[in-house]
Order: sequence, then C-alpha cells, then structure tokens
Amino acid sequence: KPFLVDGKEITSEVTFTAEKANSEVTVSFTFDGSVITKETEIVVFEALYREGTEIAVHADIEDEGQTVTIHPQPEPEKPQTGDNSNLGFYIGLGSVAVGGLIAFLIIKFKKKDEDDE
Repeated sequence: KPFLVDGKEITSEVTFTAEKANSEVTVSFTFDGSVITKETEIVVFEALYREGTEIAVHADIEDEGQTVTIHPQPEPEKPQTGDNSNLGFYIGLGSVAVGGLIAFLIIKFKKKDEDDE
C-alpha cells in the first residue's frame, strides 16, 4: 500500500539525461518524519519514462535493495525544572546549629552566674 503522510502519498520525480549506459541519479523524498513513531520499512518503486511513455519499471515489494528503513528520532530529554536540593538536610543542619547556639548560651550564662557568686 502507498506510504501516506497527512493523507498524501509520498512520491518524487526526477528528470535526467543519461551520460552513459550505466548512469545513476539520486531521487530524494521529502516529508514530515515526525509522524513516524516506530521503525518503518518502505519499499521504493521506480518507473522510467521517455517522452511520456513508460519504458521500464521496477516494483518488486521483496527487493531489499529498494527497501528503506526509517528509524524514528527518540524524544529529547526534557530539562529538569525546579529545585532538587534536599530540604530535609538543610532543616536538620539548621536545627543542629540552633541547638548548638542554645547550648553555648546556656553554658555561658551558667558560667557567668557561677563567677558572680
């Protein structure tokens, strides 16, 4: 069955003049590949016309030489937003610091009271 993108069959046409008996020509197919979400094999058929008359055709669905495999692009990684710091660590560290300060003040005031006596 034809390969369709947005309901349209993908085709390409190239006009060329052979320089010798074994000339080659590149045929490009342009389409929006983002619609392909899984690995897809496409077999490209070709027909040769001269002055509007078909003189040769190659349409073998089993021909591996005319099979193209399209590999979809993986989705790019999404950037992480927000803060991923460990809030619990900073709360614990702050608690230890406050506890240390309170202990220091208690010791200092007890020592001052003892010195006053």
